[in-house]
Amino acid sequence: MKHRIACIAATPFLLGLVAASASAYRPDPPEPCATIPGINCGSMPYLTTGTWIPTTYNWAPNRLPAAWINLRPGGGYYCSLTEGGNYRGLQPWWYDQDDDLEYEGDGSQAFITLETRLTDAYNAGYRRIILNLPAGMVRGQNMASAQWWSMPFWKRCEFTCLLTNWLDSKPDTQFEIYGAYQNNDSGSLCMESNDYATPTKVRGSGCTSDAQPTEGWMHYPCAGASIAYSPSAFSQSDVCEFHDNIKPWQYLGITRYWLDWSTTHWSTFAEFPYCPLYAPGQDEHHFLGAEAFPLIGSGPPYDLHSTRILHVPAIAFYGSIGSSDPDKEWDVSSIADDTELAVLVEHAGDNSEYFAVQTMAGVLAWTQRGFVVVAQGPDYAEIEAINANQLTEYIKRVYDFGSIDGRDFNGDGLINATDVSDYSAAYALYGGKTTGCNWAHGDMNQDNDVDSSDQILYNHRRMSLFPVTINLGTAEPNDALTK
Repeated sequence: MKHRIACIAATPFLLGLVAASASAYRPDPPEPCATIPGINCGSMPYLTTGTWIPTTYNWAPNRLPAAWINLRPGGGYYCSLTEGGNYRGLQPWWYDQDDDLEYEGDGSQAFITLETRLTDAYNAGYRRIILNLPAGMVRGQNMASAQWWSMPFWKRCEFTCLLTNWLDSKPDTQFEIYGAYQNNDSGSLCMESNDYATPTKVRGSGCTSDAQPTEGWMHYPCAGASIAYSPSAFSQSDVCEFHDNIKPWQYLGITRYWLDWSTTHWSTFAEFPYCPLYAPGQDEHHFLGAEAFPLIGSGPPYDLHSTRILHVPAIAFYGSIGSSDPDKEWDVSSIADDTELAVLVEHAGDNSEYFAVQTMAGVLAWTQRGFVVVAQGPDYAEIEAINANQLTEYIKRVYDFGSIDGRDFNGDGLINATDVSDYSAAYALYGGKTTGCNWAHGDMNQDNDVDSSDQILYNHRRMSLFPVTINLGTAEPNDALTK
């Protein structure tokens, strides 16, 4: 169902109302519409005995590649104000006086910038987009579960307009959010208490402390906050608090809510993906996803938990499993159609060798082992060996969507001898391949067979002085998005 939302007053948990205002990125104001239904804890489903988990899993894994947009990259963005940081560790373009109770978003550029990033991802061919922590988090605490009500009112208003109107205009797009599993106050970012009652800059630690010893980390106030806890499916109040964090996003049309640190609490988490509020039907996608990959063993290295990876989608970052599978031996290709294990690949940052991608082969290797690729966006704070456009180009080619320049085999934007050597390497590796072929394997003529005719065609194309625009695959330009 499509919604058009207008801004109204809202109170978290008790009313469960969503708010939105006419925004700068849309010239005509949104039409009024119904609000998000309030949460009635007394009617919230919960377990008294038994289980929600089915005896046979029947969900449909989402195998689409995704674009990951970091709204909270952390790191240097927790630095002092003179370093461009902020208390929530949000991207500077996304943080816009979020902690100023008097500010109402007048003239804010945050959503104009966000819409540009979303549209850029869409135009690049992605039909699946994940936003990381739109409300931010407190440095030194686990990811905050509260990603809706902890945003200022004006930002919830604008987010409502953006989601409803942007998704209305692009109904083929799946929109996802990354938050956290454990419960706490749905109106706060705090997951535990700290010593700060007001936003505080701590000197002499972090950031550029050697060069500027008076600078340090920004600390969000959490004095007196309760300690976050793992919700129980056997407690109605726990289920209600959990749902209060997710309901607004669910109503606005997101297709997946990823839960940070949830596999670490598997004993309590396992029921929630099959709770009647979120349970997938026959051949439907899961609404809830887990972080990180479910593992078994006393490692590292660990093994993938063969039962749990069939239970629920999971996403992993370098820090989650970089040392768990140091030789990259994990392979789920034999059961790929029954699983959804997403890896967040990066631009070969210095500290991310495990997920680093420097060539098209790096993306191809993950997909051949049965994993789903999620591309770290251009705002990543690490040093990049390749840029975000190159990473997108590699993913576009491996997943077979969008048009490319037929002369540029390696996708680096240059037409030179490196393309020839890279094509020769691919041809030597995949020559004779007759099933599942695409451009990355050297199948130039798209006949699902890598042979000498492909080599002849590539040599002919690379001699052109002008771009050779072709569409990958044998169907539509976005063919892979329906696979």
